[in-house]
Amino acid sequence: MSVIVIDDQVVHYETFGRGRPVLFLHGWLGSWRYWMPTMEYVSKDFRTYSFDFWGFGDSDKTSTAKSISITNFSDQVIRFLDAMGIDKVPLVGHSMGGMVALKTAIRHPNRISRVAAIGAPIVGTSLSGLLKLTDNQYVSRAMARVPVVTKFLFRWFLGNVNDTSYGEILDDSVKPTEESLRRAVGSMMRTDLRPELEQLTVPTLVVHGARDDIVNPNQADIFLQRDMANTQVFVMPESRHFPFLDEPAQFNKVLHAFLKRPVNETRAAAEAA
Repeated sequence: MSVIVIDDQVVHYETFGRGRPVLFLHGWLGSWRYWMPTMEYVSKDFRTYSFDFWGFGDSDKTSTAKSISITNFSDQVIRFLDAMGIDKVPLVGHSMGGMVALKTAIRHPNRISRVAAIGAPIVGTSLSGLLKLTDNQYVSRAMARVPVVTKFLFRWFLGNVNDTSYGEILDDSVKPTEESLRRAVGSMMRTDLRPELEQLTVPTLVVHGARDDIVNPNQADIFLQRDMANTQVFVMPESRHFPFLDEPAQFNKVLHAFLKRPVNETRAAAEAA
């Protein structure tokens, strides 16, 4: 396990492979761990990184109240890049991490070379009613104090996935504090990226599972309706909220091709799509 101190808070991260860096961002209740199979696949050609957001996984949870928001998680991305000596990087984010990835690419296009948003809410109201319930302090308190409830919920989120680290993924789901759970969902619910999307200038890959019951897959339509240059939209018909675990072979192929494609070819592919 590797750690680094950012803003006086310990951040846990892991890395695989060699080559140009790629940074993976996890979602709510998650940690770096569920990205591991994808990171190992991509590490054939890249050096892959993933860290736990403040309040999640094995990162600091002692003084994170002000840190738990989409904007502050975006700041954490840039702080992490600074601390690791990485000038510019592609971001791959899932769910909450996808929202953070898009926010970071919009705010810091000089630091983010391209962005892949997987099952990401663009508008916070697209979250399922079950997820919105955790913005209630009594619900988040029950989840934090009764880990079996959180594991049951996250097991339902994951569905039937074939992953050797399934148990460890579930174990990490009970590590967030009550405040981390509530503040993170609250920040997502109150975020609407639509007014900022016109500022998204880097090559972008948007992936949604057509059967996603956590984040409404109609979020992909926001990009299709805007006909945004440099953007590819890919809907995986058999996937729910975790396309990289539901249909890993197909997902890995799409992501790997996106990461390897030169910028000018990415633009051409987006225009032809």
